[in-house]
Amino acid sequence: MASTPSTASSDCFQIISSLRYDPSIPHAIGERTAEPRLLATPYYLLPYHRDRLLNAAICFNWTKAIEFLQQDLGQFTQILDTFIPDKSESWRLRIVIDSSGACKVEANPTASMNPLNLLYPSQEMSQPNTWRVYVDSEPTTPSDFTMHKTTARGDYTAARHRSGILSPQEEAEVLVVNPKGEVMEGSITTPYFRRRRPSSEKDGASKDAGPEWVTPPLLSGGNAGTTRRYALTEGFCTEEVITVVDLVDGEECWLSNGVRGFIPGRIVLIDPKGPERVPPPR
Repeated sequence: MASTPSTASSDCFQIISSLRYDPSIPHAIGERTAEPRLLATPYYLLPYHRDRLLNAAICFNWTKAIEFLQQDLGQFTQILDTFIPDKSESWRLRIVIDSSGACKVEANPTASMNPLNLLYPSQEMSQPNTWRVYVDSEPTTPSDFTMHKTTARGDYTAARHRSGILSPQEEAEVLVVNPKGEVMEGSITTPYFRRRRPSSEKDGASKDAGPEWVTPPLLSGGNAGTTRRYALTEGFCTEEVITVVDLVDGEECWLSNGVRGFIPGRIVLIDPKGPERVPPPR
């Protein structure tokens, strides 16, 4: 695993996780998942978010943050409850924890949505607008700051700007790529691609082929997203290295994150800013 850059100070960044608070989740989803406890509260995949924060604290050797995050999940939930302005509404929560173990939660209103979109993609879920999915024109070197979610997000902001995505409200995403040309993750989502089957299987799927969808392995350098873990647990996808040369302009894909759930996407290999810029790496 990559080591933390020597220039990083525990005083200049925090670990974060963003999730959806939605009172409709437990009522609409019920027992539709392999692990009902994950969606039995208004906090979407809360145990996974707590685990992700804890793993980041362990990586950065933040003793007090580790102690805070090892508390009972019920106690952690009670702390989050104090930050919810109105429990009858939906909120985008951003949990922020520093090296001293201090926790704050930023709560912002979020648009209502069909809670079935928080399940892995199925015929039951509605189809929200399809996002444009670009490929970053420059590589990003994997590090502890790509493998864990922190406030040190300069690489992701730069990738979005290179792709012409200037607002978080845009229905667009950019795939971050490592120096080997492997897709790491999206700038704010986990991507899923149709499985690349060997030519011998194209005319007839093998019984042992596994799920139709794949997501990049953590060894490619991306972070262990909560919806990624959920999709793997539910059997929606498996892991497979995806390189830029594997991608096809116009192909369908899926994206997911802890606030929006699962979103359909379409790969766009044409440079969004015009021919004067360097095309995506191949």
